[in-house]
Amino acid sequence: MEVKQLFFSGACFFCLAKTECAWCKDCEQDFIRETQRCPICARYSLHHHICGSCLNQQPSFANTETLFSYQYPANHLIKAFKFNNRPELARRFADKLAKRIMEKGSVLPEIIIPVPLHRKRQRERGYNQSLEFAQQLGRRLGLKVNSSLCSRIINTNPQSTLPMKIRRKNVKGAFSLNSDQIPKHIALVDDVITTGSTINELSKLFKKAGCQRIDIWTIARA
Repeated sequence: MEVKQLFFSGACFFCLAKTECAWCKDCEQDFIRETQRCPICARYSLHHHICGSCLNQQPSFANTETLFSYQYPANHLIKAFKFNNRPELARRFADKLAKRIMEKGSVLPEIIIPVPLHRKRQRERGYNQSLEFAQQLGRRLGLKVNSSLCSRIINTNPQSTLPMKIRRKNVKGAFSLNSDQIPKHIALVDDVITTGSTINELSKLFKKAGCQRIDIWTIARA
């Protein structure tokens, strides 16, 4: 499937066919499909079993819900959403993921918390894509979004620019909590999970502060 570089209102992001959504149903079949994943971290895992990495070291979060794999052609959607000022894509992502969450019948968290951007990075980009996505999910699931409970206090290098081996070190100590009133059950929302270093660092911070259950909701998983 050829990925178009332009995004037109009323046209599929990929094939430019007429659609009221960001992409058409035919193109959706190329990237949103049932995939066997680890129920904790959402890595590929045979028969949906807990993966070896999670068995070896239990993450600080309980489970991960993701919409699709971060690979061609869907990675173009994420890049447009994240870097090309396409925050309206958050609505379509949220429609799909909220439906999946509700169909599973899981206990919903008390609040949704988007992974924060450093204030300098947010000024440069103009918006926090994780916050845009979290707000759309909150509307569909009837949940409050709290974007002030935690902050990114270190303007770390973008994880995507770093070798896998040093991503964990890059985000160590990068976040802080702004309140000691921590809900018992939260959902952390991010756009993409690759190694999981960012999500796990933030989860450890909330767990240490007394949060009992942390769910991860993301658009794509590498």
